[in-house]
Amino acid sequence: MDRVVAWFCRLVFVFLYVPIVAVVVYSFNASEVSYRFTGLTTHWYSDLFHDDRLLATLRTSIVVGVLAALVATAIGFLTAFSLARFQVKGRAFFLGAILIPLIVPEIVIGVSLLEVFSSIGMQTGILTLVLGHIVITLPLATLVQMGAMAALDPSLSEAATDLGATGWITFRRVLFPLLRPSVLAAFLLSFTTSFSNIVISTFTSGVGSTTLPLRIYSSLRTGLTPELNALGTLLVLFTLVVIFLVGVRQMRRILA
Repeated sequence: MDRVVAWFCRLVFVFLYVPIVAVVVYSFNASEVSYRFTGLTTHWYSDLFHDDRLLATLRTSIVVGVLAALVATAIGFLTAFSLARFQVKGRAFFLGAILIPLIVPEIVIGVSLLEVFSSIGMQTGILTLVLGHIVITLPLATLVQMGAMAALDPSLSEAATDLGATGWITFRRVLFPLLRPSVLAAFLLSFTTSFSNIVISTFTSGVGSTTLPLRIYSSLRTGLTPELNALGTLLVLFTLVVIFLVGVRQMRRILA
């Protein structure tokens, strides 16, 4: 039985990582079609850096993702801290209201946001994109940070107060350093969710605010270009670098 489970786990990992390996391999394919491998080349990377329209959509996705993740992480932190540390009346109601976007289908949220923006006369663009992405990333950021705050020992604050620390010093010198990994995790999760979103972006984007996933989705009609494989390879490499740096930092903290 253990051997069956082990082989099943190997097949799952193969299923997960074979598409990523295929993107990396075909980013060096000399052929313009992905179903035929004719040799190795790196000129798709050169074409990628000269494709201004594709790079513009990448910049839009990064800007929107960073802004939405920052706002969602900040609001989620304040919300989680309030709900975890204080006796708030209507706690279940507020928590349920924040988590509703996780239950409601994104297409319903997208249509609702578009109707709200249209009713108040707001033109779709970067601002509406950021607002829409905050709606779907806020529940994730709040849940991640609530779990970390619930795991904190309440006696830490009491010990800091007994030693003469004020509320702000206790938060800055004791609580926040312990919560910093969860804040970073909430930001990265929010950014990834925003960066890869298609449904909400479809309803809240406007002229000049097309994101990278929307550009790739629209390319399905005419066919995906090898430049997208090159871009995907660079994004995978960037993700591995971030994971490596975060892992090294966490390992240093553990060893210290």
